[in-house]
Amino acid sequence: MKFGKHERLAYRLSDIIVRLNAGERLNIFELADTYKVSIRTLKRDFQDRLTLLELYEEGPQFYRLHPNNIGYLDIADIQRFASFASVQGLLPKMDRQFFQEKLNQSVFVKGFAYENISERTDDFRTVNQAINSFQYIEFDYRKVIDHAANNNSKHYLLEPYHLLNKNGIWYVVGRCHGQTRTFCFTQISNLQVNTETFKCCEDVKTEIIATDSLFFGNQISEIIVQVDAKVAGYFERRNLLPNQELIRQLDNGDLLLACKNIHPREVIPIVQYWIPHIRVISPSAIKKDLEATISKYLMGF
Repeated sequence: MKFGKHERLAYRLSDIIVRLNAGERLNIFELADTYKVSIRTLKRDFQDRLTLLELYEEGPQFYRLHPNNIGYLDIADIQRFASFASVQGLLPKMDRQFFQEKLNQSVFVKGFAYENISERTDDFRTVNQAINSFQYIEFDYRKVIDHAANNNSKHYLLEPYHLLNKNGIWYVVGRCHGQTRTFCFTQISNLQVNTETFKCCEDVKTEIIATDSLFFGNQISEIIVQVDAKVAGYFERRNLLPNQELIRQLDNGDLLLACKNIHPREVIPIVQYWIPHIRVISPSAIKKDLEATISKYLMGF
């Protein structure tokens, strides 16, 4: 399976950061041969994407991390920093101050394609500042289905916890009336920051970071699927399903996978994409719903 441009970039940057973090002195000519990219591309990596690493030696041939910072990053830090560096196009154009904290804990990127939110730069910055200051935000919100029905929007008061990009769409995740809620950023209007502050709950932050789900509080405990051995390698190479866990590999090479604490709407479209090489085993209700949908499609609606 070929990786996309952004995925290749994220892999290259992750590998470079790991090696720098281990104290290696990197030779740009050797890197060009290793990653099969040009010297010009690698120079852009170091001079643009990785500038916040505080390099002790910066070219023209050798690059090395400052001795005081060697071993500073753990694997989660490396993955998060590489994601930021490789998907800067996701973020609205803003000055370097936004990245002053190398591993900004209020913004997360899960996936590489992205929507253009350049016209919402001020609102993006406002939400991010409110998150870091633990301030409530108020806004009007209208769901996509409500746009079609021309219904009125609803007003919300939210404790904002994170800006999250998943599969190219930006979301604001926070707490409202004691529940964790997710709002599509571009469907928010009339945004205002409330002067009142809230107490940040570390358990909520951990939950948001740890899960692939956007349906907080509406998940089911587990969906089990069976993946044909012919395509098993794709699912072993990286998690293609949200909250994917391997249960076991069958004697014929098929995989039994579990998607835990997830909403069916986040799993079923992926299963449909991989048909006939994947099928739902349980829960039976979801399996029957999927079979009914497929039958309806085959009958021409």
